Amino acid sequence: MRKRVLILLCGIALLLCACIGQGAERGQPPKGAYGVYYAVSASNRGSAAVDCEYRTLEEGAQPVPALMELLLAQPENLGLSSPFPTGVRLLSWQLEEGQLHLDLSEQYGGLSGVALTVADYCIALTLCQVEGVERVYITVEGDEMPFRRTQQLSADDVVLSGAEEEAVHVRVSLWFPRSQGDGLGVEYRQVTRTEEHPLREAVLTAWLSGPEYQSLTTSVPEDTQIRSVELENGICYVNLSEDFLSGLPSDSAQRALLVYALVNTMGSLDSVAGVQLLVEGEAPAAIGGVDTSQPLIPDLSLEKN
Repeated sequence: MRKRVLILLCGIALLLCACIGQGAERGQPPKGAYGVYYAVSASNRGSAAVDCEYRTLEEGAQPVPALMELLLAQPENLGLSSPFPTGVRLLSWQLEEGQLHLDLSEQYGGLSGVALTVADYCIALTLCQVEGVERVYITVEGDEMPFRRTQQLSADDVVLSGAEEEAVHVRVSLWFPRSQGDGLGVEYRQVTRTEEHPLREAVLTAWLSGPEYQSLTTSVPEDTQIRSVELENGICYVNLSEDFLSGLPSDSAQRALLVYALVNTMGSLDSVAGVQLLVEGEAPAAIGGVDTSQPLIPDLSLEKN
C-alpha cells in the first residue's frame, strides 16, 4: 500500500484546493477530459496555490506525453500560469507497478523551495488522473533532486503547509440519493485533512455525516463506524462497521442508490479506479441487487439535476 506523502513548505502556508476555477463549480468535468493543473497567478491567489482547467486530448494520443505537453505550455485561463521554467522538456517516461517515472531536462533542476513544490504537484495532480498512475517519481537528466523531502509524489495525499499540525481544506464532491428518490445528486463541500486525518478518511467521514442540501438525503445508519480506508492498485477499500448493513432501508432501489453514492464519492478521488465495500473486513455478496463482492466503478449516469 502506498505511504502517505507530506511535503512541507518552510515559512509559507499554501492551501491546495480542488478544481474550483474551471470545472468544480459547474459540475462534473467534460467526458474524457483531464484536469491540467497550473500555478494560480499572484494577482488571483486567494487560498489556492494551484488550480486546474479541463482539457481533452486528441483521439489516440498517449496521455502521459500529451498531458506533459499541456503542462509545459501556457494555460488558457488568464488567472493561471505555468510553474515551469522556460525550456523544460520531457526526456523519457516509464510506468511500472503504479509508479510513473518522468525524466525532465536540466531546466527543471533550477527550481527549489516553494516553486519546486508547486511545480512537482502540478505534475502529480495532473498525471495521477491517468489510468494506472498512483504516484510520480521525477528525475532531472536521470538524477534525483536533493531538495525534496520525498521523491515519490502522490496526488491523493498532497499536503502543502507550513507545519505538520496545520490543517488543509480541500474541496470535494459528495454523492447522495436525491430526496425525491430519482437518482443521485452531488454536493460540493470543503473537508479538512491533516497528517493524522488523510483525505480519503476525511471524505468518507463527511459522506457518513449526510448531506447539507435539502434536496439530498441519506439512509446510512448513524452508528456506522469507519474501520479503515485503504488504496491499493487503484482500488479503494472502504471497511465499515456492521451497523452499516443493519440499518439500511428495506427498499432495494434505495439500497442500490446508497451503494453507488458511496462508490461515486470515493471514486471521485484521484488514483481511485474502483471501490470495494467491506463490512467488518468482508465483502457483502450483494446490496440492493448490486453485486458488491467485487470492486465497483463509479456510475456518473445516476446523477439527476
